[in-house]
Amino acid sequence: MPNKIRLLLSILLFSYYGQAQNYTVHRQNKVYIGLFGGLNYSKPHVVDDYSVLVNTPQSGSDPMEKHYEPLFKNKGSQYGLYLSFSFTRKFSVVFEPSYQTSSFNYRTAYWWSDTVNGSDFAMEMMHQQKISSVNLPLMVRWDFTVNQFSPFIQAGIFTSFRHHARKTIFYDYTIDESVDKKSADRTQEADLTEHINKANFGISAGAGLTFFSNYFAISLESNFRYGFRSQVNDKNRYADYTGFSVQYLDVLDQLKLMSLDFQLSIMFPIDNSISLGILRKRRH
Repeated sequence: MPNKIRLLLSILLFSYYGQAQNYTVHRQNKVYIGLFGGLNYSKPHVVDDYSVLVNTPQSGSDPMEKHYEPLFKNKGSQYGLYLSFSFTRKFSVVFEPSYQTSSFNYRTAYWWSDTVNGSDFAMEMMHQQKISSVNLPLMVRWDFTVNQFSPFIQAGIFTSFRHHARKTIFYDYTIDESVDKKSADRTQEADLTEHINKANFGISAGAGLTFFSNYFAISLESNFRYGFRSQVNDKNRYADYTGFSVQYLDVLDQLKLMSLDFQLSIMFPIDNSISLGILRKRRH
């Protein structure tokens, strides 16, 4: 029975999609305004390495090395406004101001051997950074069709302004290249804002699919962004605003941040004339 239901739903979906291809949506000179929200994943591009301690020949491998988490382990979120204007049926300009929280994590480990008392001490830490900012991306969009279901690509530039940054360290006493945040000890969340540069800019590009109707549109899209400016304020790198530099021997590397977001938008058309916004059947 479940297989028959799935088959029926598939037939209805393809039937509706096929019928939708017989319709076009007049979008020229039309303004869309709406809301969007979604998730993002970040990955740092390390430009320069920094550490509190200096390595010695007796240290062997570098004990201060940071191991950064992969892209999909660094999750954040964003929400904002969607504004667009269509110059032609397929070409439009999109502005998506948003409030975004991005994160990146790295792991460090330290160990000491007391040769006098014959005792050792080890600690492994997961450093979690979260940066909240106001993003202002401006992109040009190209729709491949004028149908109800319209795939598109878009590209442009963005600027961002840091609002707030914070940091938490999770730690345990076993060096096994893993720190379980659920069971590990943790610090209080500390203010990292002064360690992060106030503004950034970069490029953005993405793709998606939009469903258009007479009265609204729903869009699912994904965008890649890369910031050209370094994230960390070099003047404040060794300033111990968080209190972690001395206690946990922590200092940030210099890095640039890239991100991949997934978001869902709902938009409403604002017509410039009575004739715009009419869903009409394509003439064969």
